[in-house]
Amino acid sequence: MNTKFTPFSFLFIFLLLIACGGEKTEHEQYEDATSGIRYNTYKTASRVTLKTSVEAYNLANADSNKIQEPYLHLLLGYGWTISGKPTLAFAEADIVEEDKDAKLVYLAQSLRSITMYQAGWPGIAKEEAIKAKEKVAKTPNTNVTYEAAVFYLLMGTVFVKEKDFEQAKFFWAGFATETDIHWPYQLCDAAADLNAGRIQQGLQKVKVISQDPAVPPILRAALAAEISKIEIHAGGDVDSSMFWPKLIAGLIWEELKNSSDATLRKIANMARDLQQSLPN
Repeated sequence: MNTKFTPFSFLFIFLLLIACGGEKTEHEQYEDATSGIRYNTYKTASRVTLKTSVEAYNLANADSNKIQEPYLHLLLGYGWTISGKPTLAFAEADIVEEDKDAKLVYLAQSLRSITMYQAGWPGIAKEEAIKAKEKVAKTPNTNVTYEAAVFYLLMGTVFVKEKDFEQAKFFWAGFATETDIHWPYQLCDAAADLNAGRIQQGLQKVKVISQDPAVPPILRAALAAEISKIEIHAGGDVDSSMFWPKLIAGLIWEELKNSSDATLRKIANMARDLQQSLPN
């Protein structure tokens, strides 16, 4: 049988080959995000701007806790992650890791992993999380509230992304102690029950949280909606991650900006202001 190829056939095959070969791997997408003018311009600007801002603040507030640049970079990176700007978050993580402070490297890796998960790259996110967890300490190497809060925030989030809610609970408990923001721990505790198959126990905890006036109203409404769906489809599987929606990161960010701890409140608002002034 003779098969004739028309010019249109060759064009179709050519376009098909381009399409098949055009899908980039997670590693390639990450490389694209961390190279080029935008990444390099932002990274340079962040280093210079944060250094100037921190020096000015510390000079004007000599009697209070000094702000350490790496923690501001980490918190700013967290802010970029929840704002959907992974390139800028990666730049912040890279700045912290390049300073080679052993007690902060795993926090930079944790931020990078969280950002990778948010970007939809679970494969390389898990690789980065494994590296971070190999070095992680159980407690922060500091007694300064804002530094400890950033530590617990990043470590709690990376373990939640890994769906290791039992380990995450430990860090969210520390976060609650430092910030007096308790609902992330309570929600993580409920998710741990759901993840372990203790469905009724977990759902009961979620119901309590959804009616707690100390919990942000938008989160209470989201949790109540998920509970209603489950009650309608009684007997089905329950995905624990549904009770840790993406909006949580933004809500925590907002609560930090209103923290009762003056330095934590200042660093959170400084990060917010930097988001407005830095090139993005």
